[in-house]
Amino acid sequence: MRKRQSPLVRDTDTGNLLELLMVVAVATILINRVILAATGYPQLSPGDLHIAHMLWGGMLMFIALVMLFRYWNPSVRRLAAFFGGMGFGLFIDELGKFITDNNDYFYKPTIAVIYVIFILMYLLFRGFAEKSELSSRELQVNGNLRRDLGDLHDTSSKLLKWYDAVKKQFEDSVDRIIAIKGFIPVLMIVFVFLNLTQLGIIFGVISPGWLPMNDTSGFSIVGIFISGVMVLMGVLVLRRSLHHAFLWFKRAVLVSIFITQIFLFYHSQLTAIWGLAVDLLFYAGIENYLGKRLV
Repeated sequence: MRKRQSPLVRDTDTGNLLELLMVVAVATILINRVILAATGYPQLSPGDLHIAHMLWGGMLMFIALVMLFRYWNPSVRRLAAFFGGMGFGLFIDELGKFITDNNDYFYKPTIAVIYVIFILMYLLFRGFAEKSELSSRELQVNGNLRRDLGDLHDTSSKLLKWYDAVKKQFEDSVDRIIAIKGFIPVLMIVFVFLNLTQLGIIFGVISPGWLPMNDTSGFSIVGIFISGVMVLMGVLVLRRSLHHAFLWFKRAVLVSIFITQIFLFYHSQLTAIWGLAVDLLFYAGIENYLGKRLV
């Protein structure tokens, strides 16, 4: 029986647009929180009114929707994704006010909840981007549209040009660092050492003062324990198969990113971003090695 063709047409740029939205949303939250902390959390309060920045976020998301409804141009849709990301970042940043009875912006679990939301967004967006291949009809519609209206980068927007420049600079810097001779082996030695040290602390075998874990939550310790065991498994298979060892290391990093970091963000708030950055660097190094092995 012939499979019925879907009347829906997917956009070939879905992955790029959703990535832009998510990156800008995360950056907006971080920049907004830093600015608020540096300025003593000022409020726009003319008279008896209080204009929360969530409202500015809603306005930016509304602008993004109007742009999408008004224009077909891929470059305009990309600019809409940028504004939508800014709007969503400002909106979700005030989550604490709307899950508490006392309108508490500083509600401690807020950062962890926001982190979970972005994890779910990442998994959902990745699912969209990696879904089954586009049909010939979808490719034809997308091709015709771009021939007539240009691609994502046919724009004079200074915002998007600035974003592209910053993104390229960041990616080039990471690539240069990872390409340094001996960097990945050293990175993996540090990775294994830190994970096995934390595992040793959990079992009471060692207690280095430079890696205190007294204030770490029980849930975080469970995640650290699982990651440590996976790293240990990687070390045990290291001599037999370097590839399989790196697969165990990758699983350990993913456990840290998707489980342990949730509770670290709850306990340490935004200071946990540094631990996440280190995890992402480890992940980049592992993926770089595994990618080369598959080529």
